[in-house]
Amino acid sequence: MVVSTLAAARPARARLGRWPYDDEVVHLVLLDHHMVPSVADVTAWVHEATELGARAVRTGALFPLAVPAFLDAGFGVADTLTLLVDDVADAGAQRLADKHDRVASRLRSTASIRVRRLRPSMLADAAAIDRRAFAAPWANDVTALADIMTATPYHRSRSVHLDGRMVAFSISGRADHTGYVQRLAVDPSARRRGLGSLLVDDARRWMVRRNVGQIMVNTASDNRAALVLYESFGFRTQPGSLQILERTLQ
Repeated sequence: MVVSTLAAARPARARLGRWPYDDEVVHLVLLDHHMVPSVADVTAWVHEATELGARAVRTGALFPLAVPAFLDAGFGVADTLTLLVDDVADAGAQRLADKHDRVASRLRSTASIRVRRLRPSMLADAAAIDRRAFAAPWANDVTALADIMTATPYHRSRSVHLDGRMVAFSISGRADHTGYVQRLAVDPSARRRGLGSLLVDDARRWMVRRNVGQIMVNTASDNRAALVLYESFGFRTQPGSLQILERTLQ
């Protein structure tokens, strides 16, 4: 599906693209999470999606202030996400991170485990892991993962290989002094080995070296395993939730 960038009279802009694995669903992403669109903005974007022949429009994760305009334009809630933040300078969070760093160091020294850069040529394998790790319709394909890599000015992508086979990956980003854990997936066959912790530790250390003051991540509110993982690093749940919204067009 053609990707278009729309601009209204007010500074509210969105990117429309194809939802992974479903050509009939348009993925609408606000280009800045601080944007607060009007109902007119949302209506214009819905019209564009209709012109593209979509049967539905599904948003990216929306902060609370952006939600009312979409609800007023006929959208409903498709999923609820929890936002967590790690204030890097917090002493308690740093102690937890240091504990994980020691565990991650032991994992990296294990002969059967290798952490490598996630290269574009490896995205098909990463997408296969993502699809096994997340139930439909939340899995990312190759195009979506490539888009995540370019969503921030700087990014770090890592893959974990167990006995020569990729079993996990992460994509993290940095903009100014804020870091983002954008995607992390572990193959179900390789869970409970500490690989998620290994990848969060790697991303966090990269961000700290570049003077990031705050790291943000979101995950499905019912994904208890992910919530426990991030909280174990000192991430704290933020008040209010993020919403993914959807509107059927046909």
